[in-house]
Amino acid sequence: MSRWEDLALGFRLAVGGGRSSVVRLVLATIGIGLAVAVLLLAASAGNAYESRQQRENASRLNFEAAPGVAPLHFTGRTTEFRGEPIRIDYVHATGPDSPVPPGLDRVPSPGEVVVSPRLNELLSSDAGALLRPRFPGTQIGVIDSGAVQNPRDLSAYIGVDASLTGAPIYGFGSSSPREPLPPAVLLVLMIGVVALLTPVFIFIGTVSRIGGAERDRRLAALRLAGASSWQVRRVATAETLVSSVTGMLAGAGLFLLFRGQIADLQVFRFGLFPSDLTPSWPLVVLIVLLVPALTMAATLVAQRRTIIEPLGVVREAAPIRRRLWWRLLLVVAGIALLVPGYAVGSELARTAVMVGALLLLIGIPAMLPWLLDRAVSRIRGGPPAFQLAIRRLQSDSGTPSRVVAGLCVVIAGAIALQSLLAGQAAFYQELPTTRQQSSSGSIEFTAWSGEAAENAVPAVRALPGVAEVRSVRTMFIDGSGGHLGVADCLTIKAVTTATSCADGDVFSYREERGPSLHKGQSVNLADTGRREQRWTVPADPRPVDFTKGEVAFYSDARILATPGAMVGVELAGAGAAATARPTVADPDFVEQVRNAVAPFGWQTQVSTIDGKKLTDESRMFADVRDILFGCALFILLLAGVSLLVLAQEQVRERRRAIGALSATGVPVRVVMRSLVWQNGIPLLLGVGVAIATGIAITAKATRMLSEPLVIDWSGVGVLAGAALLVVLLVTASTFPSVRSAARSENLRTE
Repeated sequence: MSRWEDLALGFRLAVGGGRSSVVRLVLATIGIGLAVAVLLLAASAGNAYESRQQRENASRLNFEAAPGVAPLHFTGRTTEFRGEPIRIDYVHATGPDSPVPPGLDRVPSPGEVVVSPRLNELLSSDAGALLRPRFPGTQIGVIDSGAVQNPRDLSAYIGVDASLTGAPIYGFGSSSPREPLPPAVLLVLMIGVVALLTPVFIFIGTVSRIGGAERDRRLAALRLAGASSWQVRRVATAETLVSSVTGMLAGAGLFLLFRGQIADLQVFRFGLFPSDLTPSWPLVVLIVLLVPALTMAATLVAQRRTIIEPLGVVREAAPIRRRLWWRLLLVVAGIALLVPGYAVGSELARTAVMVGALLLLIGIPAMLPWLLDRAVSRIRGGPPAFQLAIRRLQSDSGTPSRVVAGLCVVIAGAIALQSLLAGQAAFYQELPTTRQQSSSGSIEFTAWSGEAAENAVPAVRALPGVAEVRSVRTMFIDGSGGHLGVADCLTIKAVTTATSCADGDVFSYREERGPSLHKGQSVNLADTGRREQRWTVPADPRPVDFTKGEVAFYSDARILATPGAMVGVELAGAGAAATARPTVADPDFVEQVRNAVAPFGWQTQVSTIDGKKLTDESRMFADVRDILFGCALFILLLAGVSLLVLAQEQVRERRRAIGALSATGVPVRVVMRSLVWQNGIPLLLGVGVAIATGIAITAKATRMLSEPLVIDWSGVGVLAGAALLVVLLVTASTFPSVRSAARSENLRTE
């Protein structure tokens, strides 16, 4: 036969070799298809990031004055609705040529509202009835979908009158190159990519070995018919190529299916449009070439110790002495690349860390068979199930090692990411500023203007179900950098350790190093309208501490005074910080508070950050963290499915041996327990290697970042436990197949 005829025969055997060939092809297609879908998603990451950056750049504010352009006054606020953040931008055009926000036909006039498509759906739904009071006025349109950050973006533009004190904007959008990712964030992202994609390639190589025993028997029949050894190899390669092609087609289908549903999926604050998931064509070509190459290489490597003769398949009966040098070389090379001290901002450093992490992760499946051989070679005795498992591992440790190797690589990568992210979370410590709800159940809100303070607090106090409303009028102390708060004695006693209070008293925060006032001192006080008034301190401030767990807004006022102490000072222009406490626990109480202050628009704000102030860098890090964790969960799912495919194939290939054990009187439950031991022992060994590898990668990365090594041992335990649970579930799923294989008809032969 010619070479092409050999390949054609391999194709026919792959799809027309009977039921077993079809089952093997389906299993291999599922495994390779899942891996290819993940690779296509990874190939789309660059375009997704670029698209998101373009949308963000298009909405960037331009504060630089431009000749002939009337500025647009702009103030941004945030609110929430049942846990979902909503961005509201208040705008006022000072002229006909004021810049128009992206996605709008014109600037909304006072009383007009334009909302995003997702917010429009929410407002039109039954659940949106509680949200509608926050958008008073006439809705004149919907923001163009191409101008929102993601399909589930909740945002709105509201037109207001000239009283808006927002910043003057002279344009939207920026053509300047985007700022590069911070080195620390980039390092975490690059290690995450290596840790998540390495097991995918391992799965591809492992799944391609499905049905190896049956393939060998068919190839022996070809040898009996006169085929040469090279012809047999070409036939085997063609069979493997079929499964890789069908797997790539299935993977492309899964990718397109997921791509069509991506608009409905949002991981924390990160969402994408379907068009964002467009793989880079050079990477697609690389995937198309690499996947078949990996599968064919795995097939040829699997046959290196198999002699296919005309009368059967001969495998090396003596225990394989696995060579250590090349396995150890991978680990040593990975450590060598991670040991030197690099600067985090160096491109060479990041490349070295990526390659070193890759070599260490590849070293897990390379070292695991050798370690397993040494671990089980001297084990003797034990229960029958344990003995069956040990004997199987002693005769063939490669197959069980391959079954759990991919999962162990996922564990190592996840441990490295989790520990590294734990250290970064400590570095990007979010600063406490305000809380949406204190430990006492109070809702906090702020009125930025005197008019809003005069009206918003009574509006909240009039809500049904309000137990009490406390408020502090705030003014800025000129020249001291601090704030003065004016409140009644009931409020002061509630938020401080003061045990006595009379109208006319003044209090100061005991540990405050800012404003230090004394009796008779005159200072200038400025309200939110920048109007200054002279105030003479009537008494020496009494030092007090603020009550822990109480209103965080009050901590901005380092000096507290009662109304009687503010002689000669008009408080009408002062803003206010206030809290409202409900009579009973009501999850929608905060929504009612937001609705009560909504008529005052940009002049009020209900805290929605839950005690955290996020910088741009920490927010970017949070996005990277969320995306990597979402991908890690997906890879763990892939690992579980791949394990299931491999375990089912393993039982199918051993059905004659299982049938023989059952025929000789071995109970089926003993065979089942032996499978648990057979998969559990390599897993326990692999988890130990994975933990050491993950910690080594983390240690190097934290050293580059000049940060202390933080190991999240609880997370390590959870990951190890999850891996054990996955193996137990996968093994349990094979029990029906084991019962079927234990039937005596499986001993029949032709």
